[in-house]
Amino acid sequence: MTRVFFSAGESSGDIHGANLIRALLARSPSTTCEGLGGLRMAQAGMKLRYDLASSGIMGFTEVVRSFPAVVRLFRETCDHLRQARPDCLVVIDYPGFNIRLAKYASGLGIPVVYYISPQVWAWKKGRIHTIARSAEKVLVILPFEEPLYSELGVDCVYVGHPLVDHIPASAYAAAPGNRLLIGLLPGSREQEIRRLLAPMLEVAEGIQDAYPEAEFVTPCVDEVRQGQVRALAGDFPLVTVIGKTCEVLGAARFCLVASGTATLEAALIGVPMIIMYKVSPLSHWIARRVVHIENIGLVNILAGRRIVPEFLQHEIRSERVLPAALELIDDTPARERMLRDLAEVRDTVGPPGASERAAEEIVELLGRKASHG
Repeated sequence: MTRVFFSAGESSGDIHGANLIRALLARSPSTTCEGLGGLRMAQAGMKLRYDLASSGIMGFTEVVRSFPAVVRLFRETCDHLRQARPDCLVVIDYPGFNIRLAKYASGLGIPVVYYISPQVWAWKKGRIHTIARSAEKVLVILPFEEPLYSELGVDCVYVGHPLVDHIPASAYAAAPGNRLLIGLLPGSREQEIRRLLAPMLEVAEGIQDAYPEAEFVTPCVDEVRQGQVRALAGDFPLVTVIGKTCEVLGAARFCLVASGTATLEAALIGVPMIIMYKVSPLSHWIARRVVHIENIGLVNILAGRRIVPEFLQHEIRSERVLPAALELIDDTPARERMLRDLAEVRDTVGPPGASERAAEEIVELLGRKASHG
């Protein structure tokens, strides 16, 4: 019986990890899966040792505050790996934790697969060498990442972006009809929602003044985040739903979106958007010195230029964001241009089947290791 240990943090890692586990078990039903992740991975067939996805943290200062708990979990996980000796460790994104875990497991002789490489091209570029030394196989989801690892002699495979499979066909077919639906997506973490929902609501009030018929919806990852959103929304008529991000995007005329996975979801579905993001002042000060990319939105990074407006930190003011939002809601040249640009981005992320291709690579590695004793 083959045993695979997974480690994933954050909601997106839980989603992609769950799809990978399903694909892996479909190919190798006798495989047992356990590890760190979230409820989706548990539902897919993994024994969940700790819900790391729900406790995902962001920002430099937030990491410092959570450091003792993270260190304790890391040590407990290392102890488990040393005692259980799984046949393979699969780490999914979440670099601060997973790069170190991969290095430790590699030292034990446990084969490591890194699925969804950290953004080494954006910051802390030296991490690619640590990953190259620790991972036996790297499975990347962006086309320009494969050459970065291949040049270092790493067994690297571009499998395509798993979001292509995550988005249901119904999201593409959704049509708002006579409804004017506006999506507010402030992120999945407590800190993101606390910092972004209020300014998003200010912009939403301006949209409501211009379009009294507008409806506003926020998809939430779980009941805890839903409660937080409802409390912060107060008397504003904001509808909240659990999950259904793709369905909301598919029915929306326009969205305000926190920088992250949701920007690519919106791009794939083809809904015009504005990206907003804000971290603590100290985190922003540090990021300005270590992050070396012009745009932070994944959709803009893939496009190679800014096709979606980005408002960051002190720029997040209604008087700045609202005019851009209204221009994208109405039938304007700016809206048509963005729709064309989003369609081009959609063509760059590869065909469906990323989870299946990733699972095939893991099965191949496990079979090769088993045949060599």
